[in-house]
Amino acid sequence: MSYRQLLDEAIGDPPASAIDIEQVIGRQRRKRRLRRWGVCGGAAVAVLGVAATVALVLPPAGRLPAPAGPPRITTVAGTPEDVARLDAAVAAAVTHQAPKVKWKDEISPGRPRWHHGGESGTELPNTIDHYFAQGGIAVDGNEAHLMVQIERFASRRTRMCPYTSPSYTCQDSVGPNGERIEVLTGGRTDQGSAGSIRTSSQDVRVVRPGDLLVSVTLISWSHLFDGALPLTVEQQTAIALDPAIALAPVPPGVAVTLPPVPSEAPSAPPSSPSPPSGRFDAAQQQRIDNAVFASLRRQVPGVKAVHGAGTTPADLASVWTDDGRGNTADEYWGKGRLLVDKATGLFSVQIWRTDPGFYGDLTCAKPTKVYKCTAGVGPHGEKYRTVTNTGGSAEREVNVRRADGSWLSVTLAGDGGKFPLTPAQQQAIAFDPAIALAPVK
Repeated sequence: MSYRQLLDEAIGDPPASAIDIEQVIGRQRRKRRLRRWGVCGGAAVAVLGVAATVALVLPPAGRLPAPAGPPRITTVAGTPEDVARLDAAVAAAVTHQAPKVKWKDEISPGRPRWHHGGESGTELPNTIDHYFAQGGIAVDGNEAHLMVQIERFASRRTRMCPYTSPSYTCQDSVGPNGERIEVLTGGRTDQGSAGSIRTSSQDVRVVRPGDLLVSVTLISWSHLFDGALPLTVEQQTAIALDPAIALAPVPPGVAVTLPPVPSEAPSAPPSSPSPPSGRFDAAQQQRIDNAVFASLRRQVPGVKAVHGAGTTPADLASVWTDDGRGNTADEYWGKGRLLVDKATGLFSVQIWRTDPGFYGDLTCAKPTKVYKCTAGVGPHGEKYRTVTNTGGSAEREVNVRRADGSWLSVTLAGDGGKFPLTPAQQQAIAFDPAIALAPVK
């Protein structure tokens, strides 16, 4: 589940400056809440009431110091070794600020197992452009989900504190070396089957010299109403300022796609809903679902579906799920588990009318034993990238930028290391012009 999705679930729709994280765990938008240690299925909850948001002011004193000088980076951007370097740097920075930290998932004692992207969390981020990791932490009994993100071209990705809302409070300040620091806090109370649940979030974003954006986010779900978090704003800020948490230089000859420059920040949150970003009607939703099914059957006439981890064949429509909260006139998501011969895998389709952040990445990193990437131009002039990861799981994703500016992502996570579709079949589905949002009237 992504940074944006987690915040959506935690405190409602984020302000326009929220950053789209696109190498994330669970790329699909799901309507589910997190239990105490991470992402788990759960019943939908009804809003009991929006709790008052605490304005956390970033004080000039009391911040725990980060390491003084930047270490020499010896790894190459876009390689697994570079991801490992950043994984270790994040763990060291968190431990430096909170020596008593406990990790939910560990490779070995004191060494956290970070989750990155894909259905299994093992798809490595492309550190040529960005880095993302997340995992559960606890300090003195206070538990939360921690997410750390690094991005290039910060000025093109975010507007600092454009406004506040009933669910958000934002503070903007300047760091010791001229960094721009944004502290975004929020919270709400939901009523679930287990009782009232308090959701608290705390997000620190730092824009460093060199236009690098580092985000450190905490989200907690608690039956207690204090919403206590394991790290303070000062500790999160020190982590975001740690010079070891930085992307390596872009390798010579590698082109990085520039994200679009954000438009002027609004003075108030946009009304909701407002066309063309209102919810789909049932006919619109069904049209895209049927287009996906038809495209699948053209590529694999005998394709079936299965429920969960089972192997009993079922109709595609019976297992296909969409998140009505996530699907709008500008965005679509649907998924289901496919069965072709004896191979099964989770298949998903996402569409965005405009640049979806990291889903819009069309760059390729250096190939490795577990990572392959190809990029090119499709049959209708669309630009695309196909990424295959087999490190720990079998995952393949086709990203497409169409001529009208819309984006599409077709993702397949094969069970048992086998894919139920070939790369050519998956690409043909991604290129299918019938799988598209309706034009804006």
